[in-house]
Amino acid sequence: MAESHRRRWLETFLRASLTRPGRVLLAFTLLALGGALLAGRLEFRGSFVELLPDEAREVKDLSRVSQKAGGDGYLVVRARGLPPEQLRAFAGTLARQLETLPEVRYVEHHFDVGFFEERGLWLLPIEKLRELRKDAEARLRYEKQKALAVNLLDEEDAPPDFDALVKKYSPEAPMREYLSSRDGTEMYLMVKPDGTAADLVFAQKLVDDVRREAEQFARGSPGVQLDYGGAFQARLEEDAVMRADLTRAGILSAVMAVGIILLATRRLWALAVVGVPVVVGVTLTFAFAELAIGHLNIVTGFLVAILIGLGLEYGIHLAMRYWEERRELPTSEALAAAVRGTFSGALTSGLTNAAAFFVLVFAQFTAFQQFGLLAGVGVLLAVLTAYALGPALLVLAERLRPGRQAAREHAPESSTPAFVPSGKRWPTAGVASILVAVLSLAAWSLYVAPRVGFETDMRKLKGDSPTVRLDEHIIQETGTSLNPAILLVKDLEEARVVQEVIQEVKQRHGADSAIKMSASLGDLLPQDVPAHAEQISAMRDSLNKLPEDVRADSRVAAVTKMLESQPYGPGQVPVEVRRRFEALDGKGLFLLLLPSVSNHDTRELAAWSSQVGEVIDGAKTRGVDLAVLDSNLIAARIFSMVRADGPFILWSAAAVVFLALLVSLRSFKRACLVAGPLFLGMLCLAGGMYLFDVKLNFINAVVLPNLLAIAVDNSVHLFHRYEEEGPGSLGHVVRHTGLAAVVATLSNAAGYGALLISHHAGLRSIGQIALLGVMCTFLGTTVFFPALLALLERHKGRKGGGVEVGAGRVQSLEIGASPREVAVEPGERKSA
Repeated sequence: MAESHRRRWLETFLRASLTRPGRVLLAFTLLALGGALLAGRLEFRGSFVELLPDEAREVKDLSRVSQKAGGDGYLVVRARGLPPEQLRAFAGTLARQLETLPEVRYVEHHFDVGFFEERGLWLLPIEKLRELRKDAEARLRYEKQKALAVNLLDEEDAPPDFDALVKKYSPEAPMREYLSSRDGTEMYLMVKPDGTAADLVFAQKLVDDVRREAEQFARGSPGVQLDYGGAFQARLEEDAVMRADLTRAGILSAVMAVGIILLATRRLWALAVVGVPVVVGVTLTFAFAELAIGHLNIVTGFLVAILIGLGLEYGIHLAMRYWEERRELPTSEALAAAVRGTFSGALTSGLTNAAAFFVLVFAQFTAFQQFGLLAGVGVLLAVLTAYALGPALLVLAERLRPGRQAAREHAPESSTPAFVPSGKRWPTAGVASILVAVLSLAAWSLYVAPRVGFETDMRKLKGDSPTVRLDEHIIQETGTSLNPAILLVKDLEEARVVQEVIQEVKQRHGADSAIKMSASLGDLLPQDVPAHAEQISAMRDSLNKLPEDVRADSRVAAVTKMLESQPYGPGQVPVEVRRRFEALDGKGLFLLLLPSVSNHDTRELAAWSSQVGEVIDGAKTRGVDLAVLDSNLIAARIFSMVRADGPFILWSAAAVVFLALLVSLRSFKRACLVAGPLFLGMLCLAGGMYLFDVKLNFINAVVLPNLLAIAVDNSVHLFHRYEEEGPGSLGHVVRHTGLAAVVATLSNAAGYGALLISHHAGLRSIGQIALLGVMCTFLGTTVFFPALLALLERHKGRKGGGVEVGAGRVQSLEIGASPREVAVEPGERKSA
C-alpha cells in the first residue's frame, strides 16, 4: 500500500513537472518567499546559556541572581599613557562620567583603604587582638621604664616597637587602593553593568556607549590610550568572530560547491537544477526554526553548511541520472527513469538521515535537541524539494536548451540495450587489496581509539584574541578574578552560615580544594564587638598612662588613632566597597567566591562545579536557599552533559540508521551489507583523529551523527543502482552512480572544509573532524563497498548464482506506459 501511494505521488508530481513546470516553479517560489520572511526574523544567540535547558539550575540561578546583581561580570576600560598621578586623576573623572550612563550601575577604580586601616583592630580575630594587647602592654612598660631612665633590658631584647606591632597585627586591607598595574602605569576601570553579557543587544549598547563616552573624554588628555576587556567585550568579540566565520564559510562552501557541480556536469543549468531546490529547502527549514525555536545558537548556527551538503546530494543524484538516461531516451521517459531509479535510494537515505538526527531530540543537551530537530526536518524538506521541484527544473532546462545529443525515436517493438555487461571484471588481487587495506586501517583505528581524547581546554575552543590576552594581563596585575562567582543570600546571618559551609568544603578537600577564598560584607564588619571593645579599651587605657612626650611620638599617635576608632555598621562601610555586596533592590546580599583553579580547563572546572554543588547542598541542609551566578558553572554543566550525551548519541544514531535500512531494504542481510561499510568508515575516523591530533569537544561532537547521515547516502544510492542493474553491472554503477557519490561527497566536504578558515577555534574544529569523517566514510561506502560487492558477486558466481541484491526486476512509474515495466534478466536493461 505504501509503495502504491509513493508511486502515485511521484506520478502526480512528474505529470505536473512535464505539463506545467512553470506553475510548479512559481508555487515553490512563493513558498520560499514566505519562508524567507519568517527566516529573516531568526536571531543568533552565541551565549553558552542558550545551550542549556530552561529548567537547569544554572539557568534559573542566572535569572534570579542577575535581577538582583545587575550584571554577571564587568566591562573593563584600561587607561595608560600618562604619569601615575595624572592617570589616577583621569580615571577618577572618567569613572564619574561613565556612571551617568543608564546601562552602568557603578564603576570601580578606587577604594577608601584608609577607612579599614584606621579601624583595622575591630577586624582582627579576638585571639590576635589578645596577643596584640599582651605585646602592646609589654612595649608600654618598656617605654615607661625608658622614660624614667630605667633600662632593664638591652635594646636587642626589647619588645617590638609600635611600628612592628602595627605591621604585625594590622589586617590586610580587603582591597588595593587603586585598581592599577603594579607599577602604576595602567589604570583599570571596572564598569559594572545593569544587565548580563548573555543579552547581546544590551551588551552591544553598553560597549558602544562606554566607548563613545570614554574616547570623547580622552580627547582632552593627549597621550591617553584606551583598551577594552572583560566579559562583555569578550562576549561581543566572540559573537562577531563566529558570525563572520559562519558568513565566510557559507560563501566559500557555496562557491566550492558551484565549482564542483560545474566540473562534474559541465552544464550551467545544473546549478539551477541542483541548487534551487536546496535554497528552497534551507529557507523552509529556517522558517520552521523561527516558528519552533525562534533563534539559532553556536551549535545550530552551522546548519546551513550541513543542509546545503545533504540537499545537494539528492539533486546531484537525480540530475546526473537524468542526463545519463537522456542520452538514450526522450525527456519524459528519461525523467521517469531518473526519478524511478534514484527516488527509492533518496527516500531511504532521507528517512535514515532524518532518523539519525531526530535521535538528538532525546539528548540532555538543549543545543543537541535543537540541532537534531532542525536537521531532521531540514533533511526531509531537502528530499521533498529535490523531487517536487527538481523534475520541473529539468523540464524547463530542456525547453530552454534541449539535450545536445537528441534521443533517438524508438519504435515500440525495437529495443536498444542501454547497458550490456562487457564481461570484464575487476582484478581479484586489486579487489582483495582494497578490502585488506581498509580492514587493516579499521583494525588500527580500533586499537588507537581509546587514545583519542576529549578537549578539556576551553581556551583552545575560543581561540586567542586581544580581549582574552588583556583579561589575562589584568588578572595577573591585580591578582583578582574578573568574574567571581556570585552567591545570593538574604542577610548577613545567612552569609555567615554559607561561609562556614565554604570553609568546611575547603577543609574536606584539602590540597585538592578548587575554592580559593570567599568574601562577603560580613568580612568587613566588626565581629564579637563586646570582646573587641574590652581589649581595645584596655589598650587605650594603658596608652594613656604613657608620658606626654612618648604619646606625642608619631608612631604612638598612629596606634592611638586606631585605638580611638569606634565599631561601625554596614551603612558606614564606604559605598564603593559596600555596593559590591548589596542587591539592586536592597533585598539580599552577595558573597563572592573565587576559584583556585583555571577557568579554561574543564577537568578543573568539573572539580569546581562539584565543590560549589557541595556548598549549595550544605547551605540547603542549614536552611539557606542559595542561588549562584557563575559562567564557570555553566561551562562545567555543558561539558558534563556533552560527555554524557556523546556515547548515547553515537550509538543511538548508529542503531537508528541500521533499523531504517532494515525497514527500507526489508532484509537483514542487505541491511548489514549496506550498513557494514558505513560503520567501518566511522571506525576509521578514530584513526584519522589520532593521526592528525583532532579531539572531540562539546561543539564538534554534534557532527558525528551527521557523518552517518552523509555517508549512508552513498552506500544506499550505490546499492539501489546495483540492485536495479543486477550482477555484472558494478563497473557501470561505479562509473555513473559512483561519480555522483563522489560529487556529492565533495560538495559536503566543501561545506565543512570552508569552516577551516574560521578564526573561532571551536568552529574550525568542526571543519577538521567533519573533513576527516567525510574522507573516512567515503573510504568505507564508495571504495570498500563496491569492492565488497565485487567479491561477493564473484563468490556467488562460482556457486552458480548472482549476489542476492534483488530479483533484477526493473519497475517503471506508469507514465506514458513506459515499456520499462517489463522484467529483464540480470545484467540487461531494455528500452523501447
